[in-house]
Amino acid sequence: MRANFEDAYRGLGPAAARLFRLLGLHPGDDVGLAAAAALADVPEADARELLETLAQRGLAAASGEGRFSLPGPLRGFARELAEREETAAGRDAALRRVLDHYLAATATGGRDAASGEGELEAEGLALLERERWAEAVETLQDGLRSAEDDGDPHTILTARHNLARALTMADDLDRAIDLLGPLPDEFAALPEPDDYSRARALASLGEAYLRARRPVAATNFFGQALEIMRKQDDAVDQEAVMFVHIADAARQRGDHAAEGAALDRAVELYESIRSPKAAPLATRRASVE
Repeated sequence: MRANFEDAYRGLGPAAARLFRLLGLHPGDDVGLAAAAALADVPEADARELLETLAQRGLAAASGEGRFSLPGPLRGFARELAEREETAAGRDAALRRVLDHYLAATATGGRDAASGEGELEAEGLALLERERWAEAVETLQDGLRSAEDDGDPHTILTARHNLARALTMADDLDRAIDLLGPLPDEFAALPEPDDYSRARALASLGEAYLRARRPVAATNFFGQALEIMRKQDDAVDQEAVMFVHIADAARQRGDHAAEGAALDRAVELYESIRSPKAAPLATRRASVE
């Protein structure tokens, strides 16, 4: 699968390749034309053409009503390319443009009526990126209600996950854990089981337990997420994140040997994909006793 992605990516023109990379930074699971245009700093007409090109090449999926998404493995591949081929300043500028787009819509109450549910989720995730936890919770609660009205099981589970992430950051940990607890099994029980989202839900459970200072339980969830990710193509960066979380849990337990071993593995994985995250982690590793 990785080879297919790389072949398709190499066949893109510069503008389409850049948009694909930047989509890996987008906070939501799918993107509308206006948000894609803001992300890439191009007119909406150009964004539509580029998204359609990506869909034709199998590098994006049209999700209806003018919206497009990157399935899990593609999202990881795009994010990896963005970290490798875009400058830090370029990544920050692209993310700032799309977050400003969503936050402006939140402030004015203006949304694309045909895709309000997706916009609510993206606005909530934009608030989450900006560390505006209470506002993110409120917006994502609205997004969950909208998803429940729509009735699509996968959309409902994703909305619950996003709300739980915001609750974790807002330190409403009991509620976050209550929402997250059933999600891994529910993603697995869908008519089309979603292992990518199951792994993400397990990782989020680990983060909530870690924030609650329960590092043993957190490590268990990170380990379960890691086992799923190892079976997926193009999940190297996500595997590395899990090892960083495992290192954080080890530090909370005071287990310096386990922290160092997990950091060693995270650095190795990031170096294998030439990620700029490898260097600061190596510095952290050197400071571990």
